[in-house]
Amino acid sequence: MRYYYFNPINKRFYFPEGFHNYPVFKTFYHPYKISAKLIWKFWQTSEMLRTLFSTTQPEKILPIEQIKQYISPDSIMAFNLGTEGVEKKITILGVNTKTNNLFFIKYATKPIAARNVLNESIVLQQLSHLPFVPKLQLSVRQENCFTLIKTTVLQGAKMKQQPSDEQMLTILFTLSAQQLKSNREYDSDLRTCFAHGDFCPWNMLINDGNIGIYDWEMAGQYPLGYDLFTCIFQFEFLVSEKLRFNQILKENANLIQHYFSYFQITNWKPYLHKFSELKYLLESEKHNDDLIDSYFQLEKYVANL
Repeated sequence: MRYYYFNPINKRFYFPEGFHNYPVFKTFYHPYKISAKLIWKFWQTSEMLRTLFSTTQPEKILPIEQIKQYISPDSIMAFNLGTEGVEKKITILGVNTKTNNLFFIKYATKPIAARNVLNESIVLQQLSHLPFVPKLQLSVRQENCFTLIKTTVLQGAKMKQQPSDEQMLTILFTLSAQQLKSNREYDSDLRTCFAHGDFCPWNMLINDGNIGIYDWEMAGQYPLGYDLFTCIFQFEFLVSEKLRFNQILKENANLIQHYFSYFQITNWKPYLHKFSELKYLLESEKHNDDLIDSYFQLEKYVANL
């Protein structure tokens, strides 16, 4: 089968021949910046361009033969090879062409990435009662080889901005009440709770007003407010590319106050400081240059509040 890759420079996303017949594949890549949106639209509409940037031997690039062991032979798949780094993994969106059932797969071979995927498996097994969480269908771990999970696919359009304050708080309060085990437990002298760990719009879908959340590999026990502050600051740092700490806090003052009032906490500044410290540490471990300095600057700013 021919596979088309996008974009032509970094060859990160691979789409199967005939992907146009299944609208869900068009949602696999979701650009936020205008330039990326234009390139993505042009790539989708230009068959000539796609043919130029394609391969008829995808098995040399993609782990197709390994994945075939865990899916129906009637399935077709799109691949995201992921971002280079210690947490790199391959994500796969698939469709059973006979039943039209959708599935999502994470496949990791690097040690840290494999541990992250394993953590997601552990978490999803315990969150199956929540309506906004994908259902785990399969978990496979081959020691020193790979870790794989297969889940259902949440329906909806990707979030283009932060959820409303009411939506966000409802989800965060629900998550904070969960008592479960994970491989991520961050000790703190402050109060902690269960959190998603990467609570950002790009890990959310909206369907008829209801939000679905995926990518649970960072989930675990974090200081209160970790998910809230992640949603507030991560979008600003990566999409808006701004370091306007005072303005961000001013714009979200009511939301932050409401959140911490729920836990009967009046002084939330120590939690913001702990958040900035932890985020700086985690992003440094991942060598994520796009965020390391942002959280370092935030940590210095919060220390002077």
